[in-house]
Amino acid sequence: MPETTCAECGQPADLKCSACKLVAYCGKEHQKKHWKEHKSFCRPFEVVENSQKGKCLVATRDLQPGDLILTEYPLIYGPRPHVVEEGPVPCPGCCRLIIPEEAARCEGCDFPICNPECPGLKDMELHGHECKILGLRDIRAINGLHDFYRQDTLLALRCLLLQNRHPKKFAQLLEMESHQDKRGEDTEVYKDIQTRIVDYLHDNFLDALRILEGKSGQQVLNDVSKETMHKICGIIDVNALEINQDAEVTALYPTAYLMEHDCLCNTTHIFENSAKGYAITIRAALPVLKGDHLSTMYTHALWGTQARREHLRETKYFSCKCTRCADPTELGTYLSGLRCIGTQDDEPCGGIQLPIDPLDDNTEWACNKCDVKLTNQEVCFLVNQIGEEVDNVQLSNPTVRELDSLLIKMLNFVHPNHYHAYSVKHSLVQLYGYQQGYMPNQLSDDILVRKATMCRELIDVTKKIDPANGRLPLYSGVLFHELYLANMVLIKRKWDLGIKTKVKSINLMLQECQYSLKQALKILQNEYNSPAGKKLISLVEGSSNEFEKFITRNKINLSGGSTTEK
Repeated sequence: MPETTCAECGQPADLKCSACKLVAYCGKEHQKKHWKEHKSFCRPFEVVENSQKGKCLVATRDLQPGDLILTEYPLIYGPRPHVVEEGPVPCPGCCRLIIPEEAARCEGCDFPICNPECPGLKDMELHGHECKILGLRDIRAINGLHDFYRQDTLLALRCLLLQNRHPKKFAQLLEMESHQDKRGEDTEVYKDIQTRIVDYLHDNFLDALRILEGKSGQQVLNDVSKETMHKICGIIDVNALEINQDAEVTALYPTAYLMEHDCLCNTTHIFENSAKGYAITIRAALPVLKGDHLSTMYTHALWGTQARREHLRETKYFSCKCTRCADPTELGTYLSGLRCIGTQDDEPCGGIQLPIDPLDDNTEWACNKCDVKLTNQEVCFLVNQIGEEVDNVQLSNPTVRELDSLLIKMLNFVHPNHYHAYSVKHSLVQLYGYQQGYMPNQLSDDILVRKATMCRELIDVTKKIDPANGRLPLYSGVLFHELYLANMVLIKRKWDLGIKTKVKSINLMLQECQYSLKQALKILQNEYNSPAGKKLISLVEGSSNEFEKFITRNKINLSGGSTTEK
């Protein structure tokens, strides 16, 4: 039946189902009437139980990139529960970052806030309810605010408060996996949670609440046992999604949490803030066949296999065995590859050291050209040492010269595409042409060519590990824009010297400039909600306008894939 006719009566219709947009109705009544038949088809997935993975989402029809899978609001959200000892923290009302020593204080509980007019402070679904419990402490602090006002405990408290206020949501929450069997009393994570959250909330607020409940005869919280609190903290650690846009937020979603992990995931998602909270919209990133599991990524796409698998074991309690993890070359990127230290005829053999079995935590590493092998412990020690040096340099606001020196040193030990080298190169291409590095007119032609080459290499690596631009859009957007900038400076120099579009290399560079800008805008189309994304989009749009002016002013024809002067 055509989409322009009502699925219920066959009459002309222009009201589409907002969830799947695959059927239309002539009005709300027929949409409601048809829902019983349509609801099983509307959502393109079902929840299934898997003996190895537990509950997961499986596609019930074929999906193409961009197809809508799900939009939903969180069960609960709050300040991101990261532990900080100094610096900014999230406001309890809106989760925007503030400096506690300089901030106003909540009149109800004295927690540092962004301002007294923050709407979230009075909202009973946000800070309003917890404030009444936090206000039971009659002591106020002037110094040591990070120890006294612990924003990292607030999400756990908000989860506890669901049990009386929203019992159905609380029941949904407790159905989520917490992996308590792996977080026993003898583990470091248990001890940390006990001290940082359970003891803190009980000693400062919940014990006082129990006394107040006894006097009033009214119970505010049914269950504040340490077992329940540890389970809630486990649920947060295992299932929550982090949202870093205009605020530092952690949210638990009723369905999205069931997406399983894959280092080459087939979905992408965005968050949009509204009065109901941060809605998540999930779409297909790659073609998905009926019966395929819907996946996301729980770790960082730009980490090497060992780092990703270790992070997943420590935080999500499983060992990833996906296609990328099982491939020693990581889809041909060599993101974990090392330069072989072996020699042949007193010369470096030029080979690459790769893990023999990446899914074995104790695997040996072998060269693809000679017989030299390394133990996994030796590799871990080397990579960790390089990682520490990279982190130290990156955090020191480095110059181009410092990053160049670091990269040259690193390439004696790692493959040019190694993820630590990627990090340094990504910083370098941005420093070539900015105040912290060199301005464009200070860059030689050779450095500009090197910058462009580096951009192309990083783009190629990024495409292989994120083919749908679902995980690394900002990284890719930066690379395409920096490639445009490098090319454009070279083009303008040659233009000023009278070397124009009759030179084939100039033609190709102009075409690459146009392609780079279009790709950057396409990749960044869903990044308007983040400050970094919005800023980058603005830069790319500005460059696009400048490029069009250059093309128009010089009467260059770029249509049809060729470049000629009119």
